[in-house]
Amino acid sequence: MAEENVYGYNPTVGADGNDREEATSRLRLRVLAGHNLARKDIFGASDPYVRLELNTINGNETVDAVLTKTKKKTLNPKWSEEFIFRVKPLEHKLVLQVFDENRLTRDDFLGMVELTLNSLPKEQEGRTIPNKQYILRPRNTNQRSKVKGTLEIYHAYVSDSNGAIDNGDADAASDSGGWELLDQPTPTSNLTPEEQPAEVTSIGPLPPGWEERQDANGRTYYVNHIARFTQWDRPTVANVMPTGGVTQEQRNLDTAATEFQRRFHISVDDAESRQRTSGISITPNDDNVDSPAGSRRSSEQMIIESPKPVNDEGLPPGWSMQLAPNGRMFFIDHNERATTWVDPRTGRPSSIPWHNVPSATPRSDIDQLGPLPEGWEERVHSDGRIFFIDHNTRTTQWEDPRMSNPQIAGPAVPYSRDYKRKYEYLKSQLRKPNNVPNKFEIKVGRNNILEDSYRIISSVNRVEILKTKLWVEFEGEVGLDYGGLAREWFFLLSKEMFNPYYGLFEYSAMDNYTLQINPFSGVCNEEHLNYFKFIGRIAGMAVYHGKLLDAFFIRPFYKMMLSKTIDLKDMESVDTEYYNSLLWIKENDPSELELTFCVDEESFGHTSQRELKTNGANVPVTNENKDEYISLVIQWRFVSRVQEQMNAFLEGFNALVPLTLVKIFDENELELLMCGIQHIDVKDWKQNTLYKGDYHANHITVQWFWRVVLSFNNEMRARLLQFVTGTSRVPMNGFKELYGSNGPQLFTIEKWGTPDNYPRAHTCFNRIDLPPYESYQQLRDKLIKAIEGSQGFAGVD
Repeated sequence: MAEENVYGYNPTVGADGNDREEATSRLRLRVLAGHNLARKDIFGASDPYVRLELNTINGNETVDAVLTKTKKKTLNPKWSEEFIFRVKPLEHKLVLQVFDENRLTRDDFLGMVELTLNSLPKEQEGRTIPNKQYILRPRNTNQRSKVKGTLEIYHAYVSDSNGAIDNGDADAASDSGGWELLDQPTPTSNLTPEEQPAEVTSIGPLPPGWEERQDANGRTYYVNHIARFTQWDRPTVANVMPTGGVTQEQRNLDTAATEFQRRFHISVDDAESRQRTSGISITPNDDNVDSPAGSRRSSEQMIIESPKPVNDEGLPPGWSMQLAPNGRMFFIDHNERATTWVDPRTGRPSSIPWHNVPSATPRSDIDQLGPLPEGWEERVHSDGRIFFIDHNTRTTQWEDPRMSNPQIAGPAVPYSRDYKRKYEYLKSQLRKPNNVPNKFEIKVGRNNILEDSYRIISSVNRVEILKTKLWVEFEGEVGLDYGGLAREWFFLLSKEMFNPYYGLFEYSAMDNYTLQINPFSGVCNEEHLNYFKFIGRIAGMAVYHGKLLDAFFIRPFYKMMLSKTIDLKDMESVDTEYYNSLLWIKENDPSELELTFCVDEESFGHTSQRELKTNGANVPVTNENKDEYISLVIQWRFVSRVQEQMNAFLEGFNALVPLTLVKIFDENELELLMCGIQHIDVKDWKQNTLYKGDYHANHITVQWFWRVVLSFNNEMRARLLQFVTGTSRVPMNGFKELYGSNGPQLFTIEKWGTPDNYPRAHTCFNRIDLPPYESYQQLRDKLIKAIEGSQGFAGVD
């Protein structure tokens, strides 16, 4: 094809007038067809065409673009158009966008496919490269436009007349020297669409004893079951036994040995020296090795045979033990000339010693996660990624099975359609105010956030002003508030308002986490009622603006907000000992206890008596009036002692959110509305995360990130979430309803920087910029330091 018909990267021209190739490659792309596209025109089918863009991976800048022809009135268009792109496989990506042509308005978007270029196949003589169908996806998960269907394309690097890809860059990127050292079977069930194996159609029969297979990247390789080795080149009768006395098996073995030396950083001289001095030989593993997943080995596996058996005590006659390169024990049955991972003494497969696993999770973190479920095993793939084998079902997967354990990953998020309907109704009734400024500025110091906020909010006479857009600034910090700073303000202010140190609230008798109003708050602060009114305003602002408070209250607190009656059952979650005492009275005759309608009240070490009704000290509790006694005790315990404080709180809260609107919720839903969910569900978190900048769910750095999150306790997970999103709370319906500055915005992990950088966060967009670290431990250390050392914002957030 003539050079003028080549799209994409334009090489620079040197002084001699010739192009400087700059390690580029030519990529053949055929846009074949679309299948079951979305219907945009209610009067008929679409008029689809495809826009092909060559973009840079970093920055997503367009290098070149070209359009296909438009196909009229069809949801299953057939283009069959071919394009040649000159690309840099490691720096570029292809973006194919399908549009419905519209002559009156703008063209409708029907979906897109994004292709990375560093692992695409290359055209070779005798090799058939299949077409591939990609699912069309929206530009982002928040897009409302309907997207469906698939795009069928062909893609492969163009070979020159000698059968080699021009400039060889993509060849190096995709084939890695012709051999891949695999220590375990590669899982494919959770691979991205680009990683899924493609179907390969053979041309002509293979020699007897040969089988054609594909690896996880879609590359075709061939297995010789007779000689028990693998190779990339398609075998023919001519090359199965080459002339010169050297078999293809031996040549492949030499190549594999070289690859083994490269992978384990052993020089050729060093390897030969070790063989001469120690007697260690490098041989291909027997194909009869029993895979712990129940499948036979499909790729060459190198085994280091030690001249001395290791701890073979108790092995059956004719058996011995040896070490694989990764330190894992395998067992040799010399009687049957077979090897296996399974220990014949126990019937269990051996495991990789943790000190030999590259970039593995430290033992302490694994202990924190707890053991794997029965019948599961963890292994490390040759590229460092961790995968898991279920010996019960003989399957493999990338995801840690402990993700499904609620005690580790957190409870599943309850989804309540009823709650969602109530919430949507509430938001629809919270009208935007008229005749108010465009924004309400809140400028506070971090060290004086409670005092500064109290002064600003309490000074507002017209409460409608608090309903306008909040614009938060922290003194001495450079930053623009597009939502992230407001969320952080609510978060930090909550920690101060509800801090028992100030005497306004106290922890319940059950724990040091759930809060209740301090009945003696007036002793600690003469202005306590004004502070409760201020706190009520802050809580109302949080609900109105869709933010969350960093606090959880006892259940009776929410029932008081809803003007509901508090009963004995509510006491159980607050004070178990008190509840059991009242329950005994309810179920038995309390006459023998000689109780009266009076209770003891302790204040600052002094105990006094409080009558529950007039002249209560002289009224005995009997079997006939015990229900009245229980009711009055509960009323005193939760209501009457704090009635003034609660009235002040509700005055501030209901000025922004009327009681009539709040009453559509029950006490459980009100807690979720104000404070989010209490525990963080890591599985839900992971399932509702976006990836950008070459990251995907099975990228090794992403795998390490989620293992770090799993190793964290719930408090540390909350701190990580607060670091990235500005709050440690999650909406009631889980991570899928996270909001950013522009509306719904999922948690996002984007590739950025170098391993020397710390992760950085953009709270307005719920995004963490995560560098491609070189090991799990490096990622964990950097992330923890970023979380613990982060405070404030620099730049636009």
